[in-house]
Amino acid sequence: MVNRDAVDVLIIGAGISGLLCATELQAQGARVLVVDKGRGVGGRLSTRLMSGARIDHGAQFFTVRDPRLQPYVERWLAAGVIREWFRQAPWDNNPAGYPRYCGVSGMNALPKYLAATLDVRSSEKIDALVRTNDRWIARSQQDRSFTAEQLILTTPLPQALLLMATTGLNWAGQQLSHLQHCRYAKGLATLAILDTPSRIPDPGAIKPSTGPLAWIADNQMKGISPEVTALTLHATPEFAAAHWHSSDAVRGQLMLAAAQEFIPGAVVDFCCHRWGFTLPLNPWPQPYFAVEALNVVLAGDAFGGPRVEGAALSGLAAATALLERV
Repeated sequence: MVNRDAVDVLIIGAGISGLLCATELQAQGARVLVVDKGRGVGGRLSTRLMSGARIDHGAQFFTVRDPRLQPYVERWLAAGVIREWFRQAPWDNNPAGYPRYCGVSGMNALPKYLAATLDVRSSEKIDALVRTNDRWIARSQQDRSFTAEQLILTTPLPQALLLMATTGLNWAGQQLSHLQHCRYAKGLATLAILDTPSRIPDPGAIKPSTGPLAWIADNQMKGISPEVTALTLHATPEFAAAHWHSSDAVRGQLMLAAAQEFIPGAVVDFCCHRWGFTLPLNPWPQPYFAVEALNVVLAGDAFGGPRVEGAALSGLAAATALLERV
């Protein structure tokens, strides 16, 4: 087992929640390490390169409805990391709409920007946690260990609970059953390369009200795939659950058939991507869950709410709570 230098705070999960939490803690002088099992950062703020196209295949944009996040957004706009994609949509409850922000080169532009100033270790799948005296030790499948005084888990809640179960501690008491009750919807995306421009109207996205699709977007119209027309199709949770184990040939073709009116030419290539944890269906009523006696905090979209903004605010709230306590 290879030991790493101890840090003040270890954050497991490099999505927007973990990265913003780490940014705030580091700004206050804490030594912070972020680890993630993925090859990159961002979680569902994810962008894929495919057949010369750049495609957002997870979260498509984010909004800001809470003033606490607005100063960060202003900095990201000024840095040229994000931009406003569109403001009004037919499905808005608010007639004035909301600015929809996206990464200038895809949704993963923002997490990459945040990670650039942090100590982030990718491709590190933590599979065991140990509590010894006043320290946490996280052990990875890659035969490494990481030690910290404070532990913050920002992975999807079911994954965080599985990790905490490896401690053998009665860490959450009677609250554990309530945490275990939190559920996520499954997600399924089909990414399609077209040989001609699509028929999707401006601004390049629609939100179907019926059928198996919940979202259709044209990444070329969005501005992140200037050379190649590429669509992102998101299935409804019901379709995703029903076709979770179907082959791409089956589920992909069904989703493409549902979008056929917007595809005037041929589909050159397509693939499907499964998201095991998309929208939390019954988020925890507080922005984080902390066990102060053990120096552990759970945060993320299961606490802040289903939007990107909710996950971001949860990470910021976790950082604030830790700084106030330590």
